[in-house]
Amino acid sequence: MKRYYINIFALAAAAVLMMSCETGTSTKYDEMLALYCYAKADSTIDSLYLSRTGDVNESICLDNLGVSGATIILYERSPSDSDYTVIGTLTEYPERKGVYYLPDTDFPTGFRTGYSYRIGVGHDDYDALYAEAVCPPELPGISVTDPRTGLAMTSIAEDPAVVDTLYYRRGESLDDIKLMDCRFDSLLILAEERMASFRIVPDEICRIDTSFWLEDTTETIWEDYPVETRIFKDKERYGKDIGDYYLRSMPLYWYMFYHEGLQTVIFSATDRVFRSFMESLYGDENRYTNVVNGLGLFTISNSSAERSRYRIYVRSLENKYP
Repeated sequence: MKRYYINIFALAAAAVLMMSCETGTSTKYDEMLALYCYAKADSTIDSLYLSRTGDVNESICLDNLGVSGATIILYERSPSDSDYTVIGTLTEYPERKGVYYLPDTDFPTGFRTGYSYRIGVGHDDYDALYAEAVCPPELPGISVTDPRTGLAMTSIAEDPAVVDTLYYRRGESLDDIKLMDCRFDSLLILAEERMASFRIVPDEICRIDTSFWLEDTTETIWEDYPVETRIFKDKERYGKDIGDYYLRSMPLYWYMFYHEGLQTVIFSATDRVFRSFMESLYGDENRYTNVVNGLGLFTISNSSAERSRYRIYVRSLENKYP
């Protein structure tokens, strides 16, 4: 999972550079702090990335741009409170420049659904910055079936010992062979303008063959409509019948699986912050940031639903993966 966060951080850093270039070569370069933190419900912060913005000719990597020596504090506010309270101060990893974490002992409850959170960053060489996010509710009404048999698959919460076997082969197009089919209740997600996503995380034993190795495969679930309606949600564009988009079907096709062997599929609900960021990627706007006095992203997802995790064994019907 660490590589996934680093990849997203690199994407955010690249977006920072693009934003600085869009205003023309005459614009003076002002160095700022950039923050990225992808947090999860019921968990603490295992990786917060803090860097400075890079000049055009600088390489985008933490070794070069990571910022050490910052004071980073996490605050929490319950739905009934008006003020934030301090949770704890993050610690920088000794061998990882610009990467900070909060020990489990300092945050035993983890991020809680409906609670608001604030990250404040102070550094002697930069202006103070902060970012806020709200932990979203779980993804409701998840139902996962094996398209080959039509049978419901068993989640980890139902029986941690059960592993469903999926049979992989390449198709002629991207959507002609489904390996998993998931449905969930999307009404609340649409109403609150949030999103849903899934991750396919291979076990360590699947990561031996580096010819097709990936840390994980992450996809964001959009409504099945053209890009403009994905970005600008409008009932007229969806159709007047709310049933047209009340239940969302989310098939996982052959090309989404890169490993033969044991894997975990995780379904998550994401917050408005992440949706706004994804909308900016697919739109013509500047890259979205919720960091005040800086750039970047602080977002929270929730994969705590009872049927949000599935253990699967992918068995290839071919000699190798693409």
